[in-house]
Amino acid sequence: MKKYPVSRTAVFLTAAVFSFLVDHLTKIAAQRLAWKTSFNEGVSFGLFNSVDPAALSAANIVILFVLLILCIRSSGRRGPAFYLGCGMMFGGTAGNLADRLAHGRVIDWLPLPFSEFFFRSGLWVNAADIFLTAGSATVILALWMAAGEDEGSDAD
Repeated sequence: MKKYPVSRTAVFLTAAVFSFLVDHLTKIAAQRLAWKTSFNEGVSFGLFNSVDPAALSAANIVILFVLLILCIRSSGRRGPAFYLGCGMMFGGTAGNLADRLAHGRVIDWLPLPFSEFFFRSGLWVNAADIFLTAGSATVILALWMAAGEDEGSDAD
């Protein structure tokens, strides 16, 4: 069994707090510097924008608890990358939840290039969305790499 010199909890908490703070600070900057922003009342890509904001907030809270439980219950064999990804997803989800609770919608400030060719007003994202996506990719990559290590150890 591989041992890692870094605490899983420290990696998770550092990534979560960093992701949340970057998201929060960039949204403040976007508003104070009068950047063009988009307000998303739905979920990713503006889907389900007619759903009650309280229901979306409840869904965000459930997602936060599921992420937390998955990280806590995962075996100690997971490497730091797994907890880094979980922390990024947790921080991103918490960032969007904070927006939803404070404003009833999520503030997006980064337009995706060429998205207006596919969506009428284009697609807008924020740092939380970027951390959610990067965190998901990091978790998938970490699990894939761990599966490869498991297969290699079975051959021994």
